[in-house]
Amino acid sequence: MERRFDFEGPKLEGYGVVVIILIIVLGGLVFFSAGSVGVGYVAIVVDPVFGSTTVVGTGGNAQYFIKAPWASVYKIYVATDGVHMWSDATEAGDFPAVESLTKDGLRVDVDVTVRWSIAPSGAADLFRRYPGLDWKDRAIIPIIRETIRNLLVDYTAIQTIEQRASLGVALMTTMEKTLEEEPSLAGAVTLDAVNIRKIALPDNFVNAIEKKLAAEQLSIAAEFNKTRLLVIADANAQSAIIAAQGMAESRLIIANATRQSLMIIAQANPEADLAELTKLYLYLETLKDIAASGKGQFIVVPDTGQYILNIP
Repeated sequence: MERRFDFEGPKLEGYGVVVIILIIVLGGLVFFSAGSVGVGYVAIVVDPVFGSTTVVGTGGNAQYFIKAPWASVYKIYVATDGVHMWSDATEAGDFPAVESLTKDGLRVDVDVTVRWSIAPSGAADLFRRYPGLDWKDRAIIPIIRETIRNLLVDYTAIQTIEQRASLGVALMTTMEKTLEEEPSLAGAVTLDAVNIRKIALPDNFVNAIEKKLAAEQLSIAAEFNKTRLLVIADANAQSAIIAAQGMAESRLIIANATRQSLMIIAQANPEADLAELTKLYLYLETLKDIAASGKGQFIVVPDTGQYILNIP
């Protein structure tokens, strides 16, 4: 009997296993060789075999990249980052407010927000200096505290209130310079903004200032009232003088006119006595003034003697 052996089956099965293994290996290589980085981040690719450290991405957009399967990837946030350093009665920011001393030795708490960003071109050097990605806690926060404390000693407590705007500008300028001069951060960290939220002074100092301001306001008000009363008094005096001068001039004009009138009447009536005529005129003018006052009623009794009888 003739026997036949089929060797094609085992060979095909062996090829299939090899293909599957290759697919798994290639898939693993692709899986471990492909990387991605999102918006606002750059990837630091560290290759221990070739001893290289490269930066992938700019932070402006997301992208995929290929790396060696054994290379490690570290993602660094390069968009605007920041820290809030403030304290309230019930809560606090990322860190407590910065305790500082003023020029006159008063302790103040500075509540501040600082924002910065990482330059993608300096990310690799920053990673080499801080492989633990802890430059924020180890460098930036201490620099912020030190800069604030060094600057506040040049200002008195009152100046921190009166010169708040210029103090903020000086803090921004000084902190920017300090970050640039720090060797471990040079060329990598860019300061974006410094916002002073509050400078908290001791309560007893604030109370003293409020009392002083209140006293000054009262003093200013008293001085204003004094000046106002003097002006009013001077105006009244000037008004009275002017009124008196006007009345005197008016009476003089009336007297002269009356005298002229009486002389004309006396000249027209030679038998008339000028003295009696003057008395009669003055008598009638007095009656007219009394009647115009409205304070009484009068009866004129014609007789050889002239009388004014006042009726209550």
